[in-house]
Amino acid sequence: MRRLTRLVSVGAITATALGLVAQPAFANGDDDDHERGAKPAVFVPTNDSAGNQVVAYARGADGNLTFAASYSTGGQGGALNGAAVDKLASQGALTYDARHHLLFTVNAGSNTVSVFKTNGTHLSLRQVISSGGSFPVSVAVHGNVVYVLNARTGGSIQGFRLDDGRLHPSGTRTVRWVSLSSPTAQSS
Repeated sequence: MRRLTRLVSVGAITATALGLVAQPAFANGDDDDHERGAKPAVFVPTNDSAGNQVVAYARGADGNLTFAASYSTGGQGGALNGAAVDKLASQGALTYDARHHLLFTVNAGSNTVSVFKTNGTHLSLRQVISSGGSFPVSVAVHGNVVYVLNARTGGSIQGFRLDDGRLHPSGTRTVRWVSLSSPTAQSS
């Protein structure tokens, strides 16, 4: 049977109950989720500087969302200077990894990344780890490698190895951008 799991990247949505703008991660129920009785979920980061959270919504067959729970990330949100609507000026601050049933989110104000184990709308915090740079704004997963984009102090990309649901700094070198106007990068 074909897996029905996907990560949908969409434009910013307004979470009116929270009074903020965020980009959600969609966790469609795949074969494993259905065996566990999990239902499709939508996750939205709050990016709150007083204590970042991930808000979980159950997604009904008709597409309606129902609040399920809020989960502390163990870090703080933040705001880039000049960012008016999306305070992180980012796409991908929250990423769902269907293969491992993990959710990753950045904590820009505390320079960390949080890792959650997912089961439907239920999240279990597995780890909070340094982003390897300053002001993480985006996280991406490819197989067993996770990359974090840090936006301040010249910007950088940090690679992590994913092992048993936890991140470990990898041998991947940090890439620091020389200039926003130049595609040239330096590695360190």
